Amino acid sequence: MDRCATLLQPLLGLDLRTLLHPTPGEEAEAGARLAETWLTQPALFVVGYAAAHLWISRGVRPAALLGHSLGEYVAACLAGVFSLEDALGLVARRGRLAQDLPRGAMLSVPLPEDEVRPLLPPGVSVAAVNAAGSCVVSGAEDVVARVEAALRARGEEPRRLYASHAFHSAMMEPALDAFRQAVAAVAAVPRHAPRVPFVSNLTGTWITAEQATNPEYWVRHLREPVRFADGAATLLADPRCAFVECGPGATLATLVRRHPDARGGRAVAATLRRPADAGDAHADAAVFLRAAGTLWCAGVPVE
Repeated sequence: MDRCATLLQPLLGLDLRTLLHPTPGEEAEAGARLAETWLTQPALFVVGYAAAHLWISRGVRPAALLGHSLGEYVAACLAGVFSLEDALGLVARRGRLAQDLPRGAMLSVPLPEDEVRPLLPPGVSVAAVNAAGSCVVSGAEDVVARVEAALRARGEEPRRLYASHAFHSAMMEPALDAFRQAVAAVAAVPRHAPRVPFVSNLTGTWITAEQATNPEYWVRHLREPVRFADGAATLLADPRCAFVECGPGATLATLVRRHPDARGGRAVAATLRRPADAGDAHADAAVFLRAAGTLWCAGVPVE
């Protein structure tokens, strides 16, 4: 985390650690700043990358990787496609470009993708398919509000997500050309095929070397839906896999546990506490130790 914060400081104009670990009494202000997209995205990358290296330092080495949206940059970096410097530069640029776009809204809908798509008006996109019977839609605030009202009138219970912008929707399109230029500049340095296999958000299956090293893939990744449910199915096809979520909270771990292909029980662990446990000074240590025990019981070598 220290290394990432040092590399990011000239790109962000601040030390990210002052927001991730604020001075007592300044937590609310730090939280408000971290909600700004240009800081949220680098912060998510840094926490995920640092958590992954914490596990690696304890002997838990990834056999495969699956990110969610920005998390795929962590996966690509851990797999050796991007250097840490290149990944941080792209993530910072991605966050700045998104920040400059009009604000939007994201809505979790408890319906399958094929049932949701016919209900969506122009300007609202399917942004993520996280489970077989659940997806996320994304678009302008007023249009998403109409979709939400229509779904409630049908008896559904959609849920607003805590998001400042309409990620993975048509509202990202004005940023695509500028981001294409940023990725192309990084691509001037030879890219490497993944040394650790990882699953693509765009296809839900193993990324190819051609995709991972193609700038256009990462441009599409900003606009097109995250197919996390398909990606989880790809990993769950191997009965030997244990799962550990590297990042804040346990949202992805919960999605894997609830996946239909996870029946019979899988070892699934989260690294860090949920936001709801913020008042518990011992929660982070407890969650990490519980995860280590879960992995050890599943036969994963933990030092």
